[in-house]
Amino acid sequence: MGYQPRRVHKITRKLVNMYRKVLWIVALVLTLSCDNENNTLEDIAFRGGYITFVEAPNLSFNILKVDSEVFTATLQDPNQNASSYTLDVLYKDGEAVIEDYIEISSFPYTLTFDLSDVLEALQVEETEVELTDRITFVATVVTPTGTFNGRSPDFDFNYINQGGQTTDRLKQSEHNNAMEFTIGFYQPPGVKIRGTSFEEPAVAGDEDVYNRNGTNDETLDLINGPSPPYVDYVAQGSGPDNELGFDTEYLAIPNISTSSLGFSEERIGVMSLFEDYEEYPDGVQGFHSEDADGALRITFDTVHVPEGQNNSGISFEVFFGDTSWEDLDGIHAYANITTDNGDEVLELINIYNDDVEAVAGQWMEVNSGFQKGIRSYQLVVQIQSGATAESFDLDNIIVYEAED
Repeated sequence: MGYQPRRVHKITRKLVNMYRKVLWIVALVLTLSCDNENNTLEDIAFRGGYITFVEAPNLSFNILKVDSEVFTATLQDPNQNASSYTLDVLYKDGEAVIEDYIEISSFPYTLTFDLSDVLEALQVEETEVELTDRITFVATVVTPTGTFNGRSPDFDFNYINQGGQTTDRLKQSEHNNAMEFTIGFYQPPGVKIRGTSFEEPAVAGDEDVYNRNGTNDETLDLINGPSPPYVDYVAQGSGPDNELGFDTEYLAIPNISTSSLGFSEERIGVMSLFEDYEEYPDGVQGFHSEDADGALRITFDTVHVPEGQNNSGISFEVFFGDTSWEDLDGIHAYANITTDNGDEVLELINIYNDDVEAVAGQWMEVNSGFQKGIRSYQLVVQIQSGATAESFDLDNIIVYEAED
């Protein structure tokens, strides 16, 4: 019991000393804060050149409107020490470069430029720009204490910086960094001109088969039987809600099967099957083919692009049975197109064997993307296989145009 007062006294003395130190620090801070010529943070911290956007700008532009898209954003100098701000421009990681494209010497400043002017300076044609292309802007800021580049530091094996002076942390989204920023492109959704999801033709049961005309391996135009499944369809109208008509041919393919060639009856035509998938991309029906031991060529009605529309495209979705595919098994799809220069062929997909296996077991979209100057499309899909498991399903065929 006699040692306890000594410990209390020792602890109390430490608390008194700590209290005196706190009072000394508070007094020092109060003294400095009363002096307008001193700012503790500015005395300690080194402020480099760093420019930001007042608000995060739009960096994604419509690839169909590169001739009219405009970049605009307000720049500010949070450190209030920049005497100049210049931007270099790099296209596709440096394939084309412009040095000192823009120079600014006062802030805040509203930065505005036409995308077409940037591409012209880069000597890049607007028609050459692709969705994956990027345009990067790198700043250089001059201050009384030095010159600061917007690239991230990049130290070599000798610890010499081969990059810039702007750390990745300063480029995080919350800072609205204007030292290095990149413009990208997006493709807007298309508006359907015409299409089909095979919803209008009548269907029968899952096990019903199509009985073909002609002999088993005879190359000829197939015709509908008295009952579904149907291999041909005549459009009921020409509006966007009227499904496209189509016609199916059989083509003999030598050596596509080791057992037999051609077919007399198979599950071929418009059907509503949910054996390999839970749903169709659109609706509840599609065009199905299996074990044709040859090729089916399906030709759809021609779709005309509205007059004055310069951007259009075509797409469809296909499901390949999840099995092994042989050399002659696969798909070739293309569109017969007309342009102001005449008739042409637009290739869409041409895959066989292992390339089919790589995408089998799932719905896959085939899409031309927006094309310029096409006046009409006629889709042709040729599918060929030599076994029941090597099945095809087609759905959601759309010819589309750009939104206004």
